[in-house]
Amino acid sequence: MEEHMPAVEVRLSDEAEETLRAIRDGAVDAFVVRDPEGHRVYTLEGSDLPYSTLVERMQQGAAMLDADGCVIYANQSLAQLLGVARETLVGFPLTNFLAPEDHPNCQKLLREARSGFSEGEMRLLQTDGELISAHFSLSLLSRDKSATGVLVTDLTASKEQGELATRFQRMQDEERKRIARELHDSVGQLLAAIGMNMAIVQQQSRKLDADGTRAVSENAMLVEQVSREIRTISHLLHPPLLDIAGLVSALRWYVDGFSERSKINVHLDIPSDFGRLPDDVEIAIFRIVQECLTNIHRHSGSTTATIAVYRENDFLTVQVRDEGKGIPKDKQRDLLESGRAGIGFGGMRERLRQLGGSLEIQSEGRGTTVIAKVRIA
Repeated sequence: MEEHMPAVEVRLSDEAEETLRAIRDGAVDAFVVRDPEGHRVYTLEGSDLPYSTLVERMQQGAAMLDADGCVIYANQSLAQLLGVARETLVGFPLTNFLAPEDHPNCQKLLREARSGFSEGEMRLLQTDGELISAHFSLSLLSRDKSATGVLVTDLTASKEQGELATRFQRMQDEERKRIARELHDSVGQLLAAIGMNMAIVQQQSRKLDADGTRAVSENAMLVEQVSREIRTISHLLHPPLLDIAGLVSALRWYVDGFSERSKINVHLDIPSDFGRLPDDVEIAIFRIVQECLTNIHRHSGSTTATIAVYRENDFLTVQVRDEGKGIPKDKQRDLLESGRAGIGFGGMRERLRQLGGSLEIQSEGRGTTVIAKVRIA
């Protein structure tokens, strides 16, 4: 015996289908989501409300999802990113437009967004099969968790800039190594020759008057001082220990020298049996520590610093901590985002990102902790 749907359910089903068709055809200006505290109005294309116009004109892709993760609204920018007509997005799950490998991550972000906000990187799937890396920001729009807003930012340009920054950093590393070698092999050898000549003159200084003897002695000390400075600069540009003995020895050498020069007490915690890492990773970690200690000396006012380097699952983690005056919230983002390629924390973050890692700054009131993570597995 055939069962028939109650008349009320048939009517509601017809209304739902009619509403979906109206949204797809662009005939709906807005729709209402009922909350326990009242109603919220969400505007779509064609609405006269200012924020609707803003969303429509955004270069970022924007969408609204229902409680099941299906698209109930998409702006033109998102449709252009995907290379489809906008009406073909509505009514389908967001996962339909993502790389299959990113579906689990999408479900995770949707679950996290039900608590208010989530964000992450996923790949959009275009109709021709091409994948576009994009950053997704998800925000809960209604108290009953029935609507989620999504902002999609194309990362193609930023990834190209990142690749350019990586090439620049590698060129910079090679140039530092070349200059360090030239300073050691050329300038260092010339200074050594001058020092030997000065030693011969010193042996004959008894033939000079008091002023001449004093000048010869001072010149000998100046040559020795310049030699030490050149050696220090050469090693700071590219420490030979990094190539010969690895990260552990290079960090210990640098920390000891930094403490002596700056009078800042630095404690380094790194296992002696740490082992060797890929060259790019060792250089990145050394530069991170170098940059952090330089900033502590210049800006923090701290008299102490601690460095911890350890392996954790598939990652190498580096934590640099000081007890200085801290960094205001608005400055923390500037440090990470405004650095030019290869310079400061911005350059370091990009270097780490290319290695599958990340850079984070934590500073609440007094003291600052910088945490760098690099994938090593």
